[in-house]
Amino acid sequence: MKRNTWPLLLAVLALAGQACNLQRILDPSLPTSTSQPSPTPTSSPTPIATPLPTLTNEARVKAGDEAFFYGDWDSALREYQRVQTESQDQELRAAATLGVGRTYAAMGNFSQARQALEDLLETFPNSEARAGAYYTLAAVYAEFDDPQAAAEAYKHYLELRPGPIESYVQEFLGDELVAASDYDGAIAAYEAGLAGSRQGDSSILNVKIGKAQSAGGDYEAAIATYQAILDSTTNDYLKADMDLLIGRAYSALGQPEQAYAYYQDAVTNYPLAYSSYAALVELVNAGVPVDELQRGLIDYNIATITTDEENQQELYVVAIAAFDRYLADNPDEHSDIAHHYRALALRANGDYSGAIQEWDHIIAEHAFDENWVTAYSEKAATQWVYLEDYEGAIDTLLGFVAATPSQPASAEFLFDAARIAERGGRLTRSTEIWPRVADEYPSSEFAYDAVFLAGISMYRLEDYAGAQSLFLRAYQTALSLEQQAQSSFWIAKALQAQGGEEGARNAWQQAAVVDPTGYYSERAGDILEGRPPFEPPASYSFDFDVEAERQEAEAWMRDTFDLPADTDLSGPGALLSDPRFQRGTELWHLGEYELARAEFEDLRLGLVADPANSYRLANYLIDLGIYRTGIFAAREVLTMAGMSDAGTMNAPRYFNRIRFGAYYRDLVEKETAAEGLDPLFFYSMMRQESLFEGFVTSSAGARGLLQITPTTGQEAADLAGWPPDFTSDDLYRPVVSIRLGADYLAGRLNDFDGDLYVALAAYNAGPGPASYWAGLAKGDPDLYLEVVSYTETRNHIRSIYELFTIYSNLYSTAK
Repeated sequence: MKRNTWPLLLAVLALAGQACNLQRILDPSLPTSTSQPSPTPTSSPTPIATPLPTLTNEARVKAGDEAFFYGDWDSALREYQRVQTESQDQELRAAATLGVGRTYAAMGNFSQARQALEDLLETFPNSEARAGAYYTLAAVYAEFDDPQAAAEAYKHYLELRPGPIESYVQEFLGDELVAASDYDGAIAAYEAGLAGSRQGDSSILNVKIGKAQSAGGDYEAAIATYQAILDSTTNDYLKADMDLLIGRAYSALGQPEQAYAYYQDAVTNYPLAYSSYAALVELVNAGVPVDELQRGLIDYNIATITTDEENQQELYVVAIAAFDRYLADNPDEHSDIAHHYRALALRANGDYSGAIQEWDHIIAEHAFDENWVTAYSEKAATQWVYLEDYEGAIDTLLGFVAATPSQPASAEFLFDAARIAERGGRLTRSTEIWPRVADEYPSSEFAYDAVFLAGISMYRLEDYAGAQSLFLRAYQTALSLEQQAQSSFWIAKALQAQGGEEGARNAWQQAAVVDPTGYYSERAGDILEGRPPFEPPASYSFDFDVEAERQEAEAWMRDTFDLPADTDLSGPGALLSDPRFQRGTELWHLGEYELARAEFEDLRLGLVADPANSYRLANYLIDLGIYRTGIFAAREVLTMAGMSDAGTMNAPRYFNRIRFGAYYRDLVEKETAAEGLDPLFFYSMMRQESLFEGFVTSSAGARGLLQITPTTGQEAADLAGWPPDFTSDDLYRPVVSIRLGADYLAGRLNDFDGDLYVALAAYNAGPGPASYWAGLAKGDPDLYLEVVSYTETRNHIRSIYELFTIYSNLYSTAK
């Protein structure tokens, strides 16, 4: 059974232990730190494919490990293969051979991977690398559809490495035994997995036991297993899964009535679950009557997640027909639900007027029913977004407010009406509606934003005195330091536009100190200093005396947390005996990154009241290359010291070197130099995008360190002519993500005349929206931020600005 297709093994090899500084690996004579930083940033780092003549074989293995960690397969193979041919040390040769096998597997070259790993087992029968070889071979054999060989490889691994991650490996072993039709063996493996320790919900193992029982023909046992899960879980999706599986087991036993009862339970109670759709199909195919409302809901929900457009449209049609049948038989009972979802299905298929008619029916005939308020908002959204009837949408929302001013939704609807007016270019009308939110609903969560945005509309209308008045009112109602800084900042902008330079400067000075590290305070500070947005310091360096800063941090730890003077903070210490630490380390070395992260995250959360071990964990994870969790662990230490975000800037610098690190330095410096980008800016962007976690995938499908979508990645790869045979999984490789991310960002900067605000918006939201917003802002970067209509994009720009300021201050060498 293929468990994955090797998108990226983000772990260093077992003998490497950590992702190390490549420049130091390439020249072991370099000191571990330097107290004389260079006056300017390095612009041409040493390529990882060019080892120096002094490189030892041990260093070559480590260099191969880092190249592997970077996803640079060619460089990894080059280093490992030189060790294979030049070293006389059996363990080093075995480690290099394991590296070769894993690299070929990661490349998808499974034949050469199998050959290398089998050679390792034959040539080095007593090597420490055998466990890793067997583990990797299991996945390779699965790629050749040889589950029996894969199962045997997992068994060999467990013989060599019993204990730490046995629960996980027993599960993988069980999967291969199922694929080999050894169901009894699979059940035994899953039960052994249940007996072991692991993170996460173990119900998946019980489900797999039930499936193995069913596949082996023991349907009664499978039903008992599934029923136990159904009775114990609170997860509706899992309940639907169990209903479906129990139903199928009863069908296999020739007991259709019992099967139909479970299918009906899924259809009736869990309409959002995919298994409920499968249960519905079973019932319909058997000619069993079903509740038409539930049938319509299930068909609609499945349509919303279906990617095939033609099939999606058919499902909406089927859903509409089900709602029609329900409404014909039940004109009153729950009919607002049927009308609402019928409207959604009609809109999804492009019948906007039909959808509006359904919502009008709910508004007129079902006042205060479940979907009555929603009918107003969906009608307005349809008028605005789909029909571009801005006036109609505004009138719909204002009509609700006028009819039911005391409804909880009225403040939000009033706010939305103004927002629609602003989006439609009706700025004057937006300035009339937005202040009503604060006038009529002063305690509403929308009150501040409404007044502030009214000020922005007034500013765009060039009524700067009116804008100033609104910004002052916003300041007086501000509930957070960020809001105070924001409104003060724009009071300054309005004063400047009226020629009041001294007043503007005073307001910016106030804004600059209100919310240290916040966007508006940092931007105000830059304006006061005459710095344009994202201007780097005159000189900066990523070289610093690591050991001296670490010693300073540890002295601070002992003093701040009253630790004994002889407390050793240099290594993992007591963490070594924690099972989560052991499992996380083993899983990481084997390339099971998500499982490793879950273990380390649970450990981190368990240490929130333990500063010494949180510090130890942070150091260990950063050395290992698990940057995201390591950064969080370092922040936990500062949280325990009572530090706010602004306060952390005064912590020992070592902590902020961890939190705002120059990770993947060789790759970043190489690619930013090639594209003419500032490394500080690029680090700020990369930290915001992924927190240096190369394995991450967003809900929108963006991947890797620079969060590039597969479509954008393909376009960038085509333009660059690299990497060869690009697939979307290549985006998980740091060497690919960083290069394509730099290429794409540079392209957007070129498109928008070097404007970093617009380029960042284009990177996050696409060139079309970014260009539209640029037209509204008319060259004013501050106004640009405020007219960006996507909250995510607006926050994206602000966060990167904040991070850039931190990076600039942390690494500046300017006097």
